[in-house]
Amino acid sequence: MKCTLLAPLLLTFALSASAAVRRPGDQLARYRTEVLELGARLSTLEKELGAKNNLYVSSLELIRQFEGDIKLYRDELSKKREEVRTAQEENRRILQSYLLQSVNETTEPWQRKVHLELLRRAQEKLRQSETELSGYDAKVAEFDQKLLDLRRNEEELASVIAELEARKKVVMASYLSRVERKKQAESQVQSTKLASRIAAVKKELSGAPVVQSKPDRIFSRPVDDYMSFTPSPKGVTFKYSATQPVKAVGGGKIVFAGDLAAYGQVVLIDHGNDLRTVLLGRMDIRVKKDDTVGSGDVLAYTRNDTREPQNLYFEVRKKNTAQNTILWLDQKGVSKI
Repeated sequence: MKCTLLAPLLLTFALSASAAVRRPGDQLARYRTEVLELGARLSTLEKELGAKNNLYVSSLELIRQFEGDIKLYRDELSKKREEVRTAQEENRRILQSYLLQSVNETTEPWQRKVHLELLRRAQEKLRQSETELSGYDAKVAEFDQKLLDLRRNEEELASVIAELEARKKVVMASYLSRVERKKQAESQVQSTKLASRIAAVKKELSGAPVVQSKPDRIFSRPVDDYMSFTPSPKGVTFKYSATQPVKAVGGGKIVFAGDLAAYGQVVLIDHGNDLRTVLLGRMDIRVKKDDTVGSGDVLAYTRNDTREPQNLYFEVRKKNTAQNTILWLDQKGVSKI
């Protein structure tokens, strides 16, 4: 069988496959759109969270700086208060001495003048210390207010970040749910397409009448581990769930191995005397055209990346005419026949 013999069947198969998968395809398109939209929302939330976290870190750093500055000013404030207390005590002593000398008749005028000058200087020093103390008091109060504002901002930022994290958690849950639905829809579409392909191949692979004559030879089964099989007037469909080798049913030469347009993975073996066998299904093919194989050699491995059972279609053809394949299989080999 040549690939060109299947060309007229592609249009018919494409139309039937399109109709079969239209509804699952619509669901898949919707889920893909939802996944993209939720992914965009997650990206926006991530950026917003990143910006808020950067602000939060900057706010904490600024708070630490202000706390350090306030400590320095408080230390200086304590020193100034001590200086004011010392100046007040000194001023009090000088004032008492001056008053005592003022009432003492033996005190010379120059002595009173000296004590008066000392009193004036002490008062000036006291006023200066009090002014500096007032300045430090104001600066500490200003820093305290700024620190209070920064801590309020920090609390607000923490609240905003917590809210964004909660929103992100909700969106992430929705995103993961939509991703899972998209995977299921993709699996359903893939399964529907494959079922349509197999149905189309079984129906349209050949327009020639099915031959019911006695088989020229008996073939072994292509897979060992199958759940059930379904014979048709032409081929036999094996239903399986496990990944396993697909074996050559007899010796021969590979004349085609690969994807055949919309039909899926196909392996075609020429056994001589115008006798060929066809295998079609979801396979990882391990042989190539012109390879020589013996009975039981591994041609491919079945694929099943879904939870649903898969199908492997097998057909015997003689002179490019489909045979009643079930008659060509070893009755002992196919235990369920």
